[in-house]
Amino acid sequence: MQKARIRTGWKNREKQISIKEFANALSAICWRIALNAAKNLHQQDFIYHDDPQRIGVIQAYLHFFIHCADRLMFAYFDQTHDETRRGEFMTALTMDCKRHYMENAKQILGRANVTDSHAASFVDDLNLTMNTLAQWRFSGDQPGYQMRRLLGLQVQDIMGNCQTNKWITDQVMEIDGPQAYEIFRQSFDKLKRASGY
Repeated sequence: MQKARIRTGWKNREKQISIKEFANALSAICWRIALNAAKNLHQQDFIYHDDPQRIGVIQAYLHFFIHCADRLMFAYFDQTHDETRRGEFMTALTMDCKRHYMENAKQILGRANVTDSHAASFVDDLNLTMNTLAQWRFSGDQPGYQMRRLLGLQVQDIMGNCQTNKWITDQVMEIDGPQAYEIFRQSFDKLKRASGY
């Protein structure tokens, strides 16, 4: 998978970075990596039958990264005993990822074809994914097998089981998902340090 160009620092290094600013910058990183992962499936000769499938794959990766960000930040918020800021971080990250999703969905699908139901679906699907992923192991800073498997199955469901696409679950679980997550984790760590968290 080609590495997306990602900015993980701040122009003004003396500035105090708010939790919302950190979440906003992280959402842009999540979007870039999710978009890159969706493009990579096409480069690996899997077939998108329509643009909604492309948007659906991007959404699946965004949901995965949002959950992983919460897991990675859990220790920090647990040490500071600050559940209010954890909620603020997760709300800002979710809303900013949704904004990226909606803006780009309008570009890809056409503004007239993207409605408020797309935004509601983004949040509803995220809540379902978060609740499911929360049941499974996240060891150290790595998502476990079941978490990667769910991402693979979600992408498979979006792309379909035609002959060309029947190995997507394995591709996402074993190759694309881990590679995308590693780019996300490294970028997250750099941005977190640069933000002072």
